[in-house]
Amino acid sequence: MKLSNRQLILGSLQPLLFCIAMYCVILFISVFLCSSIYNAFKTGNKATITETQTASVANFEHSGAAALKQ
Repeated sequence: MKLSNRQLILGSLQPLLFCIAMYCVILFISVFLCSSIYNAFKTGNKATITETQTASVANFEHSGAAALKQ
């Protein structure tokens, strides 16, 4: 059976399309892999400083009781 012209064109482009697809997949994976490694090393060097504020329980109870009485 003789192949048509369209089948010959698609058959000859198959290796090229495969290489383009593999390049895109590898590029996509490498971007996420390299960015995750970079972020892991970047955040490991800095010390995080957290600031906490404590509310006075006595003041809260008095203001709450005054608000309920009014």
